[in-house]
Amino acid sequence: MTKERWQEIKIQVKNNFKIIDQYQEELDPGAAEVLEFVGPQGKIKLKFITKPKLLDKKTMYSNRAGSGVKVDYVYSPDETVSYLELWQWSDSADDWHKLEGESLFQ
Repeated sequence: MTKERWQEIKIQVKNNFKIIDQYQEELDPGAAEVLEFVGPQGKIKLKFITKPKLLDKKTMYSNRAGSGVKVDYVYSPDETVSYLELWQWSDSADDWHKLEGESLFQ
């Protein structure tokens, strides 16, 4: 997902639905731009997440029983990855649950 496409989606949502909240969220690593609105299916949250590109994942462990595992992540200093997450509010669970791509078209 590109930044330009995210701007187009935001404009469409703002023109067609009632906005509840709009804010920035810091992630470790990265950041998310969040847009909450009321749609036909209820409360929806869109998250546009931008993170550094993951280059490598190093796992440190020993073969002894009961020893811990340490995972080191290596991120790119100049390349980023962006994607969109869609969340829906569940009144019964009183929490947000993430919508998967398959569930959107059923």
